[in-house]
Amino acid sequence: MEEALQRRVQRYGWDKAAMLYEGSWQDQLKPAHDKLFEMADIHLGDKIIDIACGTGLISFPAIASAGENGFLLGTDISDKMVELCRQTAKDENISNTQFERMDAEALDVADEGYDVALCALGLMYVPSPVNALKEMHRVLRSGGRCVSAVWGSRANCGWADIFEIVDKRVSSEVCPMFFNTGNEGVLQKCMETAGFTDIKIERIKT
Repeated sequence: MEEALQRRVQRYGWDKAAMLYEGSWQDQLKPAHDKLFEMADIHLGDKIIDIACGTGLISFPAIASAGENGFLLGTDISDKMVELCRQTAKDENISNTQFERMDAEALDVADEGYDVALCALGLMYVPSPVNALKEMHRVLRSGGRCVSAVWGSRANCGWADIFEIVDKRVSSEVCPMFFNTGNEGVLQKCMETAGFTDIKIERIKT
């Protein structure tokens, strides 16, 4: 799928899903979110950027760990997701966050301004995961931490049994693409290409 079209489809789809996303997925994705949060090792005062922040399932626990002297910028391609995060921050009186619609491959953010870059189950939806990781690398300070969770291989997905049925009815490169970063060695290679070192990969069952 052509990248510009893919971005439009993604934006439309996530706008439509925004209101139902948290209630539908919060419990199922908790193991992945918990592990990502643990690996991020957020400290008081950290500046955090959360890429593909969705409804803020990672954003708000992250800023709570960073404390009142910390700061979090949440970005998402979906206007509706961003609006929900802004409303939550307002409702909870959380003043040290900012939420903006941005393309993960073209962050409107200065170089080396953040201690932690998070991306919880969003990287695999980006047309070029390597470009998104390069952007995360760019905005991190020296010694900063990038933590990303992606879907595993398609064969290990809980919905694997239905894919054969879907494949017979719909010819599409999109579904396989979403699982590519979960194949053996792919995420490691993407992170190396983006400039990261001291990389640790863990598999999580959700």
